[in-house]
Amino acid sequence: MMYLNKYLLTSGKPIVNGINESKEGVEHGNLQMASDLEAGKSRLINTLSQFPATALWLLHRYEADASKPEQAVEELTVTLAKIKNHYLLASLTFSGRGFKDKVHADEKRQLIEALRIFPFSIEDLLVLTELIIYAFKTRDDCEQPAKNPRDWVFKRLRESSRRDKLKLPDIIDAMRASQFDEQFLFLSGADMQRYVTDIIDAEHLWLSSRQALAEANSGLVLFIANRYRCGFLDFDDLVQEGQSGLLRAIDKFDYNLGFQFSTYAAYWVRQAMSRAMSRCERVVRVPCEQVANIHKVLRAKTQLLSKTGREPTLKELAEYSKIPDEQINAILSISQTAVSLENLDGDEESLAPIAFLEQRIFAQPFKKIEQSDLKAWIGKAIKILDPREIKVICCHFGINTDNEMTLQEIGAELHLTRERVRQIQVMALKKMKLNYGEQLMSFL
Repeated sequence: MMYLNKYLLTSGKPIVNGINESKEGVEHGNLQMASDLEAGKSRLINTLSQFPATALWLLHRYEADASKPEQAVEELTVTLAKIKNHYLLASLTFSGRGFKDKVHADEKRQLIEALRIFPFSIEDLLVLTELIIYAFKTRDDCEQPAKNPRDWVFKRLRESSRRDKLKLPDIIDAMRASQFDEQFLFLSGADMQRYVTDIIDAEHLWLSSRQALAEANSGLVLFIANRYRCGFLDFDDLVQEGQSGLLRAIDKFDYNLGFQFSTYAAYWVRQAMSRAMSRCERVVRVPCEQVANIHKVLRAKTQLLSKTGREPTLKELAEYSKIPDEQINAILSISQTAVSLENLDGDEESLAPIAFLEQRIFAQPFKKIEQSDLKAWIGKAIKILDPREIKVICCHFGINTDNEMTLQEIGAELHLTRERVRQIQVMALKKMKLNYGEQLMSFL
């Protein structure tokens, strides 16, 4: 025992220190990759801001959506207004329009500053990068780089991963056909060639750091997915959802705040997995905010039941959970589980819920087919009769008419006696029985 205590006292500290040093090394690597990612992203935004075409694309992309209430963020609206103002002034003061170059340079500088503070999304940066690169390749006054297979800048200019999906030729043609000069939108040939190289370098640093940070923390996704393993969602699907949450954490993480990346990423990974599970555990999908309300009401119901020993009323649930009365009924109704109408147990002796339901709305499909066939055979049988026999049969049996008529009423209409109408009816029925009797008897 003495030797065991001595071993624990002497060897315990190095083990703990080793674990702490390992964790600190991992977090240091995460912060370094996050720093490189932020540097590449900032450099890419600064370079894209040099092109007025970026401002034109943003205005077409976001101005239509800015009027919607759910997207009307005040900061975004103000930034778009500044970009639009400086963009129009810069286009008016462009050299060759009768204005001074100093005024144009000042407006261009203010437009660049407004673009730098715009909250670009990941999709915005990817699309704008492809747009500028495609415009560079299609310009005549830009010198294309020499072919060097080992040069990744050359490879980036030749690849077309997203070009077909974005319809870039149509966008470029629309910009060139507008009232704005191509030299103004995409700068001169020399400037564009220099900035395109910077764009490719910044994009490479940004995306490579993003991929490296995601690969370094893939083990965190597996660890959390193992804890959320359940029967109705496969482990691979959980990992896939966790990876999407990890990528969102990477895009939103700010290393300058001093927090550990793994702690920040674990929140987004857990959120992505829990939302995927809430979508899959129900036959009818319930919004995520309603799932939180369902858990809150059910938890309040359980607590009140344990305290009072009886089922709580709706008013008590509303007061305890602090949810309005009118929402309690809706929450309890959507919290019910779906029950299959068919018998899924495979037991033929047990009755399924559908066996106890009376069908009053829809007619049986075989009944519809039978009525359709009967109507068709009766129509064929009537066609072999003469007009007076057709009149008697249709009026007496209510075929293609609203009401059935007696023989006396038919005779009055045809100026015949009741006995004569009866004789005509007997003759018509014999004709129908002789030709189509076997087919019509099958429906009895």
